[in-house]
Amino acid sequence: MKPRSDPVGEILESRSLDKKHCILCGIKLGAKNRSREHIFPKFLLRALNLWEQKLTLLNGTTLPYRRVVIPCCRRCNNQHIGRLDRTMAQKMRAGYTKFKNINEPLMFQWLSRILYSILYLELITPRDPRFSRRKILKKDFFRTLETAFLFLSSVRVKTHFHKPFPWSLFIFKTQQSADVRRNFDFADNPLSLTIALRANDIGVVAALQDNGAVKALGEGALGIRDTKKLALHPIQFSEVTARIFYAAGLINRVPKYMTVSSPDGKMNVVALPLQGLSSTPVFNAWRDEEYARLLSRTCRIPYEQLYHPGRGVLTFLRDESGRPKYIPVDDA
Repeated sequence: MKPRSDPVGEILESRSLDKKHCILCGIKLGAKNRSREHIFPKFLLRALNLWEQKLTLLNGTTLPYRRVVIPCCRRCNNQHIGRLDRTMAQKMRAGYTKFKNINEPLMFQWLSRILYSILYLELITPRDPRFSRRKILKKDFFRTLETAFLFLSSVRVKTHFHKPFPWSLFIFKTQQSADVRRNFDFADNPLSLTIALRANDIGVVAALQDNGAVKALGEGALGIRDTKKLALHPIQFSEVTARIFYAAGLINRVPKYMTVSSPDGKMNVVALPLQGLSSTPVFNAWRDEEYARLLSRTCRIPYEQLYHPGRGVLTFLRDESGRPKYIPVDDA
């Protein structure tokens, strides 16, 4: 095989936005090469008994996880996505103690695959008769995700992500319930390209395209420093998710990148500093009222129970004395 002289151009040229082509390489699908790729890998569906549990799409449509699939060719499914999923299965089965030291680019690729695939599914999903819009997402929005697709393509094109990485990744220890159905949680925000996933004793939250800004903000500023001392209850993980999602949404810069092709066809990705030459802070001001509304949606608790004017927002991470708060997941 000849080395790629312009992997970036070839990647973007191969991009598809329909059911008839592979989500990853863009090849036209037919009877001989078509496969269906589960967005949430089968090892998760089996381990957490997720087959009949449901994912809610942006317009309210719900699908059982067994039907959360996207079009993919056999080669990409077996060789590229399959290899990634098999590696992640091995890492996650080892548990939090080993998983916390996972290679960040690997984790980024896997989370990128899940988030981009869900957005792709929402693009190609037919209209639900209960709603007026023909599609859940329109192609105009999806075209803004060129960089997300470029990064996802690193699973099939040799890519080197230079530090500082284009993402912010947080890994937490979470509690496991005796009821396996309570050991999974998922959330995403397409606008800020944030994603959160909890499986057994591992919780992961990431901003996939923030050039490391949320991570650089620091655990103290995010209000999550105490999490290092806790095995998080599901509601505590939801709070951590809300804090990171909200912070990512406060970024007032557009992340930019340089993609450079090396002579051997490798794609090199360099994240440019968000601060640039401007003296304006990268983050807009944190507003408790806005954060409380996001926390309400994430935790499924009424806003009025969370936000108390003059006293701030209720937290599940600390007790009244300000100490880390342990909440047993199976407390009777």
